[in-house]
Amino acid sequence: MDQKFELAMRPCFVCNSVESDAVLLDEFLADASDFRNSKEISTKFYYEIATCRSCGHNSIRTDNPCLLPTRKHDFVKYGEPTEHYPLISKVLKSLNINFNDTSIHTFSYKDFNLANFLSAQLNVSDVNLNNWLGCSDDWLPNTSTQISGDDPNPLRDFFAEINKSKKSHKIILITRFFDHVASQELLKKMIGIASATVHIVFDLNDYDELFTRGTLEFIWNERRNFFHKIHIEHMLTREDQRFSIFTYESPKVSPTLTGLISHLLPKREDVLNEKAPEKINHNLGNRLIALRNRWQENLTDNHKLGIIGASHKGVSLAQFILDPQTTYSLHDDKEVLRGKVAPVLPPLGFHSVSDFDFSDYTHIAITTTLAIAAKIIPKLRASGYTGEILDFDGKRLD
Repeated sequence: MDQKFELAMRPCFVCNSVESDAVLLDEFLADASDFRNSKEISTKFYYEIATCRSCGHNSIRTDNPCLLPTRKHDFVKYGEPTEHYPLISKVLKSLNINFNDTSIHTFSYKDFNLANFLSAQLNVSDVNLNNWLGCSDDWLPNTSTQISGDDPNPLRDFFAEINKSKKSHKIILITRFFDHVASQELLKKMIGIASATVHIVFDLNDYDELFTRGTLEFIWNERRNFFHKIHIEHMLTREDQRFSIFTYESPKVSPTLTGLISHLLPKREDVLNEKAPEKINHNLGNRLIALRNRWQENLTDNHKLGIIGASHKGVSLAQFILDPQTTYSLHDDKEVLRGKVAPVLPPLGFHSVSDFDFSDYTHIAITTTLAIAAKIIPKLRASGYTGEILDFDGKRLD
């Protein structure tokens, strides 16, 4: 079967429609976190952004078979927001369960801070801090699993830990699971463990707010679904789940959508169990094309671009936003990236930020958080740099 046709026939996660519009990211892309020790070429796959014509859900489709792309190497770690933790604690308290007879189970290292916070706030002593998420290669399907229909090993072991607990109630933490899950079956199995005694706490980026802000800095190829709140509600209702979802905004972190799935919550009568939710009119592919055009307009024929911040935003900017003919260099002071090569073509190493001379550069793109950018910009100007300073979206920062 033709690769593009096979991808086009994959049903939408939200409404199962196979009618969509697609925009190519690249035919040969490595994982955004696949930093190597040499110029060895990483495994590459075909990637496209798809927008469902029925419900408007945006996703990344690929022939990469990974069921849960998270990070290519365990030295790569992403920080997650913490300011909404008190709200999660408050919702859990509303369940009126005996927290002395409750255990907490983390799915990934991203959940450790929340687990410790809830342990202290709710007086839960049985806390299981384990990183079952692992790395992306842990979620590649193997022949035996495909034949037998068994769960992937990490999921099987995670469920075994939960079932082993003798506590009357279990709190399950799955930070950013919804953003990265690439398998509908895997998503259903994770949601399906919720019950009157198993309570799932999740969070993901608030894509409603991010689309409203007009930014595309949240796109990277290890993030496979960009669910809006109405889409999460529809999927959970379809799976006969009870839930509570709330939004959280902070000037320090990306806007966040957080929720609790529990059969102890009241049934949501306001969510209609229809075949498809009302369509969201946020076509990510069209916005991607507009962003590519903006960067082409920003960079003149004699440009020289420096990209500061080599996390997923900086790599994604280089991988599928900039024109292939763009002249650029990558800069990051993280010790863990010293001597590494980024997953871009041609393969590039990293220059520093703090002691680098940008005087002959025409443009600098800062793809860090705004708080970090605010510290970098005065230093750049003090060093004599007079060119333009832009963010991921090609907009001026000063």
